Amino acid sequence: MTRKESKEKRISDILDAAIPEFVEKGYEGASMDSIAARAGLTKGGLYYHVKSKDDILVMANDRFMEPIIRFMEEAMNAASAVVGLAGYIRNYLTYWTGHPTELSFVFLTMTKTISDPGLRGHFRGYTGQMASFFEGLYRKGIESGEFRPMETRAAALSLMAALDGIAGYLVVDDDLDLENTIRELCETFITVNKE
Repeated sequence: MTRKESKEKRISDILDAAIPEFVEKGYEGASMDSIAARAGLTKGGLYYHVKSKDDILVMANDRFMEPIIRFMEEAMNAASAVVGLAGYIRNYLTYWTGHPTELSFVFLTMTKTISDPGLRGHFRGYTGQMASFFEGLYRKGIESGEFRPMETRAAALSLMAALDGIAGYLVVDDDLDLENTIRELCETFITVNKE
């Protein structure tokens, strides 16, 4: 194993240990000692790779963005904006409903970020990236004649909020059906130009 692979493996082990620690105990209850023990490291070994619990929050959320970025790339490269947006909605909701622990961690991170201005800068970048992605898809659809003209920024922010909110509800409410929810969101947010 090379030094770089070893460092990447250690970071991965730390994140694998920290995520359940945070989900089980909350941000304040999670301890670096416990995370180190779960990761099979000494506390000094843990601090060699990360500076704080905040660093772990950011690194874990970056990890969780990896599949989302793939979904975004697939959507932008789809044959049409309609196909891309519908595919993204499906992929996003299917992913999060299949990863409830990770989703709990993301919500915990948002709660911590709301109360900690130091963390906000990192997530402001996420918001901008997501809004730009959705705006780009909506503009692509308008330019190709697939979508009716609309305020793309408002549509992007509305879809972001709907997806993030409904993902949590899909996990906790057995009365919500994933396929029906995907269909309903597509009908609401993919406003096809019928001219």
